[in-house]
Formats: sequence, C-alpha cells, structure tokens
Amino acid sequence: MTKGRLEAFSDGVIAIIITITILEINLPNGNDMQALAAILPLVVSYLISFIMVGTNWANHHHLLQVAGSVDGKILWANLLYLFLLSFQPLSTGWVGKSVFAMLPVRVYVLLHLLSALSYILLQHFIIHAHDCAILKLAVSESRKEMWTVCVEFLALVLTFIPGVHYVSCPLLVVAVAPWIIPDLRMKRVFEETRDTGPQPHSG
Repeated sequence: MTKGRLEAFSDGVIAIIITITILEINLPNGNDMQALAAILPLVVSYLISFIMVGTNWANHHHLLQVAGSVDGKILWANLLYLFLLSFQPLSTGWVGKSVFAMLPVRVYVLLHLLSALSYILLQHFIIHAHDCAILKLAVSESRKEMWTVCVEFLALVLTFIPGVHYVSCPLLVVAVAPWIIPDLRMKRVFEETRDTGPQPHSG
C-alpha cells in the first residue's frame, strides 16, 4: 500500500470524526441566555476535542511525509490510532451532557492518553519499517512525546479526585500544546540530511 492511500483514508476518517462530534451539540431549547447556558458544557467539550483531533491530524500528516511504503505493522498501528480517535464523538457528547461528571471525564481522558500512545507506536513502526534515519534523528532530539504522555497521565490521575477532576479536560490542551504548531521536526531534519547527508547521532 502507498502512503498516499493511507493518508487519504486517515484524512477521511478524521474529517468524519470532527463532523459527528459537532452533531452532538443540540440547538438551544429556547431563545434566552438560560437555553444557551444549557448547551455550554457541550460547546466546551467540543472545543477541547476539536483542538485535540485537529492537532492529531496536523501532526499525523507531517509524520506520514517521511514514511516510505506502508507495511502491515504501520497499517495496523494506523488503524489502532484511528480506532481510538473514533471514540471522540461518543466521549465528547458524554462529557458535555453529564456536565463533566467524574466517570465520563475519566473515560474521555483515558481515550486521549491511549490515542497518544498509539501515535507513538505508529511513529515507532515507521522509524523501524525501513530504518527511517530521518525520523529517528528528528524524534531523538525532542521530549514532546514524553511531555504529552506524562501530562495526560497526570490528568487521568486527577479524574479520581472529586472536585479536582474538572481540571483534567483543560489539562489535555496543555498536554498537546507543544504539538499545536504542527511537528516540523521531520521536515527540518529531512532538509538538513538532504543537503548534508545523515549525520551520526550520539546517545
């Protein structure tokens, strides 16, 4: 399979995820501020999900730029990644309609943590599929992945603390903050190695 086909399929799935997520927000049941306030939790949960999914999509695009042909491990790792993302409409709607109750928030955060881990797994398989030195050099010089996993794990722990669990959802945005500007490490290292050739990396 070519990476172009994989990218096109992934883009379609992610676009559908965002579309279905917005459909979780019902029209206000009235014409006053009270009716608008009733759907505010859904709007907030949708905003967080849009930031998370949008950030995932942008960085997934840059990740695939350095991939060559797609083997079975990459294919299934990508499907696992999309599978976990596909729960976004369900978890977003549950969080919003429950007004950020503990269990819905816990499930919501857990799904984001699992999505982050599946992205790292996909990245790992792409690196090792064809000994992708470009991506290996790019990833080795950054701690962005560790930051995201640690902050999202902290957010998950906070979902077990009543009254504090509300902090977990905005903390997810903090977790992906370094990724909001798309991850250009691969592009930069690719340009450097194209001009000078791969350099040995210590450590």
